[in-house]
Amino acid sequence: MSSVVPLADPAIGAASAGVAGRLMAFLDCFAGVFTLLSLTAVVACGLAATDRLVLTPRLRVAVQSVHRASAVAALGFLATHITVKVVERHAAPQTAVAPFTGGAALAVSLGTIAADLLVLVTATGVLRGRFAGSRRPWLWRALHATAYVCWPISLAHGLTAGREARPWVLWGYGLFAALVALALLVRALSCLGRHQNLSRRRRGAKAYRPAAVHPAALAALSTRSARPVTGGGPIARAARPAAPGTAAHRPAPRAGLPGQPGGGPITRPRHAARAVPAPLHLARPGSGE
Repeated sequence: MSSVVPLADPAIGAASAGVAGRLMAFLDCFAGVFTLLSLTAVVACGLAATDRLVLTPRLRVAVQSVHRASAVAALGFLATHITVKVVERHAAPQTAVAPFTGGAALAVSLGTIAADLLVLVTATGVLRGRFAGSRRPWLWRALHATAYVCWPISLAHGLTAGREARPWVLWGYGLFAALVALALLVRALSCLGRHQNLSRRRRGAKAYRPAAVHPAALAALSTRSARPVTGGGPIARAARPAAPGTAAHRPAPRAGLPGQPGGGPITRPRHAARAVPAPLHLARPGSGE
């Protein structure tokens, strides 16, 4: 039994090394492609999520979810791509963070710039709530819009760095560019429709806005109202209350009782002048009534 294990160890080690080598070669070739593919999905879904002409609110929420998931996938593939390149010594460790360092060529430095911008775009997406509650919410849009710069730089990095691109790779990059162009067209049409609706509302508000009143027109209107009305009698004005202490201000004398000066007979109301019927008397038997 002990003689079988030493014979199996070299075989297992060789198989493991072969699998690791194939995995590294696969990641070296396709990790960058997957990063570019995920970044393309991020840009396209981010543009499509703002559309209000074609997509319903539920579809916009779904597209936003795909946008965020693609951003996380792009970060994962980017970390794998950088790790593989550094392990295989295709790039210096400092080149993964700072461009134009460690003797890196222009094509490799473009990839570093694109990687830094991708990290910045993802960070601003995570911290969107804090930017919205600040005094400068426009700063979030300005930083998050660097994705439009990150994508063409990463596309140029993929075409110029490394091995010569195959025809199917060029076709794939062309398809990515077409998708982003289509998303930009949808975004432009959406912004144009929103601008037209806003201008239409402003024109409607101006149509219902009252005209400005000039002081000269108010003066002429007040002069006309002060003139007497022709064809009619004078307008009777309301009598002013008399001043205290005058004869007009003295109260009228009260009617006195009969026999007193200034008094007169008491007049009864009409219902009191009616005759009251006499009570009925029933005659007793034998009384002769």
